[in-house]
Amino acid sequence: MEEKRKMHPNAYAPWSDEGDQLLAERCGQGVPLAELSREFGRNEGGIAARLKKINAVGPAAEEPGNSGETAQVRPFDTASSHL
Repeated sequence: MEEKRKMHPNAYAPWSDEGDQLLAERCGQGVPLAELSREFGRNEGGIAARLKKINAVGPAAEEPGNSGETAQVRPFDTASSHL
């Protein structure tokens, strides 16, 4: 965790109501996920999870990987495997 905090000083810190409100506002203003990450000192995964939790609306909340949907995984085909 200490290593992550070097890059993202607020990683794993609790969110405040004011932080949630500002995050929702900035998302609504069209700020991209990477910029929100830098601005809030948190990793993109933490920002994406928080955007989903607070039901934020904006491009960052809709970026790929932040939809809450799980990826489709094809079953492993042992017939075509060359292991």
